[in-house]
Amino acid sequence: MSGPSPDPGELYLSEQRFQAIYESVNDGILIQDLDSGATLDVNHRFGEFLGLSQQQLLATELADTGLGIWPYTREVAIDWALKAIQGEPQTFDWLCPHPSGQLVWLEVNMRRTCIGGVDRLLVTASNITARKRLEMEATARLKRAEAQNAVSLALAGVGPDYGTALKLIAQHMSTSVGDLCILDLVGDDGLLHTEVVSQPYIGGDPLLPALESLAPMAAGVLGPGALLGAGQVAGTGQSLRLERATPGEVREHLPAAFHPYLDHFRVHSLLVAPMRTEGSTIGTITLAKGGSSRAYSMEDEATLQSLADRAALTITNARLYARNLEQAEALRRANQELERRVEERTAELEDANARLREMALQDGLTGLANRRRFDTTLDNEVRRARRTGGWVALLLGDVDFFKKYNDRYGHLAGDECLKAVARVMRDVFRRAEDLPARYGGEEFAVVIAGSTPEQAAFSAQRFRKAVESLGIPHADSSVSEVVTISVGYVVARATEASSPAWFISRADEALYISKANGRNRVTQAD
Repeated sequence: MSGPSPDPGELYLSEQRFQAIYESVNDGILIQDLDSGATLDVNHRFGEFLGLSQQQLLATELADTGLGIWPYTREVAIDWALKAIQGEPQTFDWLCPHPSGQLVWLEVNMRRTCIGGVDRLLVTASNITARKRLEMEATARLKRAEAQNAVSLALAGVGPDYGTALKLIAQHMSTSVGDLCILDLVGDDGLLHTEVVSQPYIGGDPLLPALESLAPMAAGVLGPGALLGAGQVAGTGQSLRLERATPGEVREHLPAAFHPYLDHFRVHSLLVAPMRTEGSTIGTITLAKGGSSRAYSMEDEATLQSLADRAALTITNARLYARNLEQAEALRRANQELERRVEERTAELEDANARLREMALQDGLTGLANRRRFDTTLDNEVRRARRTGGWVALLLGDVDFFKKYNDRYGHLAGDECLKAVARVMRDVFRRAEDLPARYGGEEFAVVIAGSTPEQAAFSAQRFRKAVESLGIPHADSSVSEVVTISVGYVVARATEASSPAWFISRADEALYISKANGRNRVTQAD
């Protein structure tokens, strides 16, 4: 004997409750047919993530929503789906283009499940775009620092053959800052000649033109054969940055021979910096970024410009050095007096190279110690303190809401702000045992050797107050009308187990607490 039939009204209410939950959850939900892969149902949230209507999504397979560049291709998505259909739930990141031109990161989960008595492929997705952007920016900071150190090392001690240095510069810029790097130099004919091209992607080199096939470009905004991009920058001496540009906009700034590469890797951001020395531009460095990479930032532009100017000085000195060597050979055949003059010029060039080596340990904007010197000093002080059981203090500071400051007052004002903070640091931390350094971007660090906890606390507060006392207006700050700084520090006796990484980690945690508790404050690590 069968039981009572379900009440139609109750079934209707149950379905309505399910539909309300289905449409109101924060995750996107999509149901696919196991055999065809066709989308059977999708909630409104999934459409919001991708900028598509539910009707558009019903007519689209999930595999076709990706960026189209590995690993965000149809083939990869189908492979994930097949594994899920076979009973192995899958979780992966999926990058999708949005109609607005932005990129959307989704964390996708796939599993086979029974729905209404029929096995289906259930797909849920969370929007992790904000998290991914934070991760990418943190990575970018480290990469910029790596690029600065690597290029500085490549430039130090360059002799007359600067071709190897150019290749190293392009290689480090393409891998650390990304992605395609083109280095052009102004020749004796006044035209731009492409010297080096480098890119980091597997399969990307065949899409690039041979150097000998590239025609020289006019350096200037006007004139026959002149191009935007490198030609424009060489003519004006001003850098160029495009963010999230359309394919057509990017093509306008690069020769047609590079267009297959731009199209294949979906290049969306462009950065061109002049190589300047003694009031003239001797070449340009062009960077083009595509795929899932973030767009170039003002920090990327500042980094590239700094390295471009260092490269210009190195190339100029190397060319001068090469000419001097040629002259020296001829002058030696003439008389000893001329040989003496050549030796004097060579000594001058050696002094210039020594200055370059010194620049490799100094931040180009603030004049403080750079990250490379900071790392070396912290390592040495920790080693010394291990032997003696002495104190080591490490202080990290971050200018509050510096991005908002840059957005409101401009990049040049931002540079002046960082220089002012650096002057305060040199005034506060003036002992021979103190090393104030620029840690990266708007972040600063101080290694304080032999400092007691009381001394470290006093110095940290004095630094914070001194920055605030500068009185630099900051209308967009949420904590003050002037520029302020958040500080975190650690002070401890070194033991055999101590390491530089431990000190950095503890100071960084304290800095994070200062920011979380309202900024413009000092926090000591526990």
